[in-house]
Amino acid sequence: MCPAPLFLPPLPGPRHRGVLISVAALALGATPVGLCAQEATNLGTIEISPSHWSETALRSASDATVIDGADLAERNAPDLEAVTARAGNVLFQRANSGERLVVRGLSAFDNALSDPVGYQVNGVALPLGTLQLPHFFAAEQVTLLKGPQGTAFGRNSEAGLLIYDTLRPGDFTGVKLGFGVSGSDAGAQPPGYTASVLWGAAKEGAPALLFGLERSKTDGVISDPRPGGDDDGGREGRTSLLAGAAWAFENGGTLRVSFLGEDEALGKEQYRYIDGPQATGRYESRYSDPSRENRRSSVTSLDYAQTLDGFDLTTITGFTTFDRDFLLDTDSSPLPPIPGVAVTAFDLKDRMISQEIRLSSLEGAERFKWSLGLHAYHQATDVDFDLRGMGARRVTSITQNGVALYGLGEVALTDRLRLGGGLRIDHIASSASQTFSLAGSYAASDATTTPLPKATLAWDISDRTTLHASYARGYTPAGYNYAFAGNAASLIYAPEYSWNAEIGLKTIFLNDASLSLTGFHTTVKDKQITETVVGAVQKISNAAEAESYGLEAALSAPLGHGWQIDGSLGWQHARATSFMTRTGAGPVDYSGNQLPMAPNLSYGLGVTWEGGDGWRARAAVNGYGSSYFDAANTLEQDGYRIVDASISRDLGNGVLTLWAHNLFDEEYAALSLRSFYGTLVEDGQPRSFGLNWTTQW
Repeated sequence: MCPAPLFLPPLPGPRHRGVLISVAALALGATPVGLCAQEATNLGTIEISPSHWSETALRSASDATVIDGADLAERNAPDLEAVTARAGNVLFQRANSGERLVVRGLSAFDNALSDPVGYQVNGVALPLGTLQLPHFFAAEQVTLLKGPQGTAFGRNSEAGLLIYDTLRPGDFTGVKLGFGVSGSDAGAQPPGYTASVLWGAAKEGAPALLFGLERSKTDGVISDPRPGGDDDGGREGRTSLLAGAAWAFENGGTLRVSFLGEDEALGKEQYRYIDGPQATGRYESRYSDPSRENRRSSVTSLDYAQTLDGFDLTTITGFTTFDRDFLLDTDSSPLPPIPGVAVTAFDLKDRMISQEIRLSSLEGAERFKWSLGLHAYHQATDVDFDLRGMGARRVTSITQNGVALYGLGEVALTDRLRLGGGLRIDHIASSASQTFSLAGSYAASDATTTPLPKATLAWDISDRTTLHASYARGYTPAGYNYAFAGNAASLIYAPEYSWNAEIGLKTIFLNDASLSLTGFHTTVKDKQITETVVGAVQKISNAAEAESYGLEAALSAPLGHGWQIDGSLGWQHARATSFMTRTGAGPVDYSGNQLPMAPNLSYGLGVTWEGGDGWRARAAVNGYGSSYFDAANTLEQDGYRIVDASISRDLGNGVLTLWAHNLFDEEYAALSLRSFYGTLVEDGQPRSFGLNWTTQW
């Protein structure tokens, strides 16, 4: 019998839905040979819940990429790069200004307080998008659903939804310790480290408990080439805390409370000039003013589930907090500092409480599956944005109240043909007030009710092949321009709407190999964009339209004798179909331009081997075609590829792993922009390597 492939352990229970599903025949120059009948996770065994009922990925009318927590734990500092390596037409931008996930060409504009990609942690939505997402500590599973997910999950999921589930109390018992060191030959700083502990206990008649703590620190690779300059401009320090408890009651109900908190202290000196008199080399920056950032976040979830007479009841109460403050050298240069001037100061505080009550069909329902729900939330956001170099300070308070009713269903017309649909009525009432040091005080408000319909079709061509299609509406709600408004009219901008059509094929072949192919077409109306108007004020308007269409594929296949391959491939055409705007030089037409951070090509290929005596190894490449950082298509990033590798060995109760990221030190930029003094870039991740050790008992 073939040994089970690395990263694909067969796990019990409906919440252990396995590892990668979805995407692409990149590796199939020819049909793989030597596939054997080993136990592998595939489209027929992975379970997902895109409509709030459980179904196998093979039978679902949704396209999903799923990564198991054991896979994520292999990395020293797991993040969204682990997702982009497995999903076509998805790019993760990690930059000084923040993070964003670009899905099928759709992403948030700079300084946005919302994101067209939604995020959910332990059933609780994160209102601020990628920036608010915690690191994947003690993850059970991470799932990316592409395309509009608003019918089931609500606002801020126009391009897709990422679901991060931590381990549940009772899923893990015992103690697990981890320690890792890492470094890079791009800088001479001391090695970084990551240390973690995870403890779980479960005893009959008592609540199941779970506690985890992780600490990581690195000085990064950014250095100041001037004599006596600092070498920690890219420092990162993080502490993550997970705590949870679960109770099982005699009536069959279960109650779980979980808390996931994170505290980060970051350097903020990653920008460097690549031209002009301030130009420096790779990973070198010369700042004259203090530049640092702090982030603190938490997600608390209280969920109760019970099977009643004819349906399942689920309630989820959520509370999220997010604080972010930073100081930034506004010109990112060594120009002489002036006390109190030439520094940008930012302070954000966000609090949200939410409640969801959901009824759904019993698990295992065959002819008709359904879910009905009510979701409500209250969100309060305070932002203090001070451009001290210009004497321009804006203090903004934003309040949002939302309520939604939704229903979804799927009926089996025959044993092989299923028709589904759903509708969400989403109502948001919001208001904002702003005090601007140069223009006084003003306010704006909005109340919008949005219907979000969705239709699906799934046809089981055979027991191992499913053809699926869907058509859905997506939207990103109205918002407020906290950073650059100058009056009530420029403070607010309207919602963005889109329609997405999708068709796909999923199949299991040659025993346990899985392949999925997907085509999509998205049209965006009232696209939210930024415009520069007179007085250096930046206006956010709905002046653009866009179109994105493409193809995606994914493959996961055991090859026998401990070998496994997985691959992803994405091709897309993401363009602005109508985009008349203004710059400092006057009106311009960007119609026909490629959307920012939307390369036409993306691909990934991984090969895993698990041998005897506890040896495991993996090598993977993840690449992108050329793209642009700006809507004008003047700042181009050439195509690039990143190669990662790791080798592991079981040692008693522990595992020792040697890993390398960006093995061939590919040079690329994470961000590029223009300033008065030249072109600024933030260098992408350098070659790095590390050694991890974990043990548990």
